[in-house]
Amino acid sequence: MARLTAFDTVPPPLGRRGGSRRRATPTAMLSKLTAFFNEHYRRVDPRWLGIFRICFGCLLLSELFYRWSYARLLFSNDGVLPNHFSLFAPMGQDLFSIYHVFSTVEEVHLAFALTFVVFACFTVGYRTRLFHILSAFLITSLHSRNLFTENGGSVVTHSLAIWTLFLPLGQCFSIDAIRRSLGAVHEKSAAQLNQRETAPVEPFVSIVVFGLILQWSVIYFFNCVHKSGAGWRDHSAIYWFLYQDRIVTGLGVWAREHVPFWVFAVLTRATLIVEGALAFILLVPSSQKWMRRVAFVLALGLHGNIAALSRLGPFSYVMVMFFLMLFGQEELNFLGRWFGRPTRKVTVIFDSDCGICLFTCRVLKRLDPWHVLTFIGNDDLEKLPAGLDPKQCETSVVVVDHAGRFFIEERAVRRLLRALPFGIVVAAWMYVPGLSQLTRLAYRAVADNRLAISSFFGLGACGIAPPPSQDSPSAEPWLGRIGNDLRNFRAIGRETLAFVMMLVLSTEVIKSNPYVSRRVHLKTRPEWMTEAIGYTRMLEGWGMFAPEPPYDDGRLVVDGRTADGRKLDPFTGETPEFDPESPRGWGHDQLWCDYSNHIRWPHNQGRRQFLRAYLINRHLYVGKPAEQLVAFDVWWIQDKSPKPGEKHGVPLPPEKLVSYGAVRDSGAKPWLERTRERGSKR
Repeated sequence: MARLTAFDTVPPPLGRRGGSRRRATPTAMLSKLTAFFNEHYRRVDPRWLGIFRICFGCLLLSELFYRWSYARLLFSNDGVLPNHFSLFAPMGQDLFSIYHVFSTVEEVHLAFALTFVVFACFTVGYRTRLFHILSAFLITSLHSRNLFTENGGSVVTHSLAIWTLFLPLGQCFSIDAIRRSLGAVHEKSAAQLNQRETAPVEPFVSIVVFGLILQWSVIYFFNCVHKSGAGWRDHSAIYWFLYQDRIVTGLGVWAREHVPFWVFAVLTRATLIVEGALAFILLVPSSQKWMRRVAFVLALGLHGNIAALSRLGPFSYVMVMFFLMLFGQEELNFLGRWFGRPTRKVTVIFDSDCGICLFTCRVLKRLDPWHVLTFIGNDDLEKLPAGLDPKQCETSVVVVDHAGRFFIEERAVRRLLRALPFGIVVAAWMYVPGLSQLTRLAYRAVADNRLAISSFFGLGACGIAPPPSQDSPSAEPWLGRIGNDLRNFRAIGRETLAFVMMLVLSTEVIKSNPYVSRRVHLKTRPEWMTEAIGYTRMLEGWGMFAPEPPYDDGRLVVDGRTADGRKLDPFTGETPEFDPESPRGWGHDQLWCDYSNHIRWPHNQGRRQFLRAYLINRHLYVGKPAEQLVAFDVWWIQDKSPKPGEKHGVPLPPEKLVSYGAVRDSGAKPWLERTRERGSKR
């Protein structure tokens, strides 16, 4: 008889020739399709989610520190966009930012300090779910406070922060994971510390993973198809891109001066090919492991070059970070070859009668995923390395490296941290002269009082506190089946909300991308969808340097006059320079580049009054009375970039944006006459 399979509901019928033939039922086909979809598009390794969280948290912190340096200019009422005007005439529809609450620069500093605490807690994985929600809310608010500086990097940061709210970023490599592990396993000796049996980590399965893959595929697809202008067709786009003096880096300047044009043509073709390939590769189900590795290498090459040649904010870094979530066990094993190599292995000899010492070793064990640490109690004399004086182990932790060298006190701490993944980042300050002495003093203070510290934390002054009685029965979870039902309900809610997000974002894709909107006409959509897009800033219009690369360039110049008659541009601290060309680039960062590029447009004319007010009062803010401006003009200086084979571009007429007082002997006058003469000759 034919045997029933797991998907069969009735015995399979006999074929016409008497042989047995299985007929797949709709339920079986659906089950197989679901299993296929889960395997290829809904699975993610929680360990790589933890690695992603650390990287993404560091990026959030860098974004905060970067904007902190612009606290007064961009985020306070002393700056170029006061909160009351931003609320009265918002720069975007359905705009919200918690930072609109803060007016003075002192309040902004306080808000940023609290934001730092939130981002730091998220990065290290403390109360991860709570601080992830707060981080997503705050990074969106931070970018929404001043839309002058919003760009594609801001949008992908919001998208990644919000999409990953549904993922268990704190399950691995986090303080939360350490706390759970410390509560589940109570090591009481060095032998138990050296037991490294770990339960396999089950993959997390959710439609959110598919939503993220689809989101990144959409970004690459439209960034590719929208590059349809002449500069992309004749493969000169990268050449023009490098003549953006506002954003080009030193490496970009060197490249445009020394690299032949045919290389730029190859890079332009490669950009289109890579973006198109990435949109496709991310969705291919076959050979998926290798496809995703290839995608990561392509993305790293594409965005690495962009980041090396220009200053475009977080876009390149966020785009690459996404690919970390697609890796699995084999990629972790590859990392283990480096972080777990024999030269990193050390032996830690600790005071077995010290509660805080044992607890520290328990934490270190959980920070050691590749098992480079071996623990020995100082009472196990037989296992102590030859040549080590047992008395040293009574007053200090001792670390023995792979070469048999001994390290004590703060040097042992430094060597121990270096053995852990990226521990050198934490230990680097301990090598700084002066700070290393403070480290030694701090270590001695803790070592001399370790028994008192152990007692304070309830870890035992002369050994480990006795464990709870093993005779008492373990308590049953009080929720029982209700708890399981609640978890199932939460999973259903998560999947439903993720599906709704995909639906909302799909409408934004249709409305915001000409490649689709010309073919699919979406006449209307519910107002709540529009509000959801506006408040989260999850915009979906993708077309960086499309359809054409920029063929001209410009910057702001303040032609100021101080009370003592000096000519001063307060943003450079030097005499105003009106030559629109710069052989070395202007060195502007992303925030100033975006603000200066947006404030020049006519629709922002009403907001220029705050730039004027800031320049009038700037000497008070910086504490330099000698730099008080009694008159100034703010100009947009611009030129057409030099064509391939030419050395110099064509100056365009300067545009006056703001005036205050009467500026005599304007530096813009010669350039106005020069461009006027060129226009009359034509």
